Amino acid sequence: MFGKREVDMSPRRFWAWFENEAQGIANAFEALSRGEADTDWAFESLNSRLRRFHASLEADIVRTLDGKCHLTLSGEDHAVQAMLSVAPALAGWCFTQDDHASRHRIPFRVSPRPSLDSLSQPLSGLYEAYA
Repeated sequence: MFGKREVDMSPRRFWAWFENEAQGIANAFEALSRGEADTDWAFESLNSRLRRFHASLEADIVRTLDGKCHLTLSGEDHAVQAMLSVAPALAGWCFTQDDHASRHRIPFRVSPRPSLDSLSQPLSGLYEAYA
């Protein structure tokens, strides 16, 4: 009867929770950038809390070059807009909607793999083939 809420229709309650957890989440990402910690707990707690408001919501956090944490919300537009409309102004944080049209992904480039023909040659021929 008094367990965890499965649904929470108030974005203000989410942001109240987030204000309390923001420093811990920022610290977790700082530790991740130094290679000291795993931040799965931060993403899991953040996304599970968001999904209480709307099941389509998901967050992504990156550190910007100026050291701020940038939280990007994605999901159904009405749910994202409802969340962002009451987002607090927190020092060191910025909140935006994921705009799929403006997202530019850099493709992962696989290094060239030599063919079996080039492997049968001496190593000097291998380097010349890819020079």
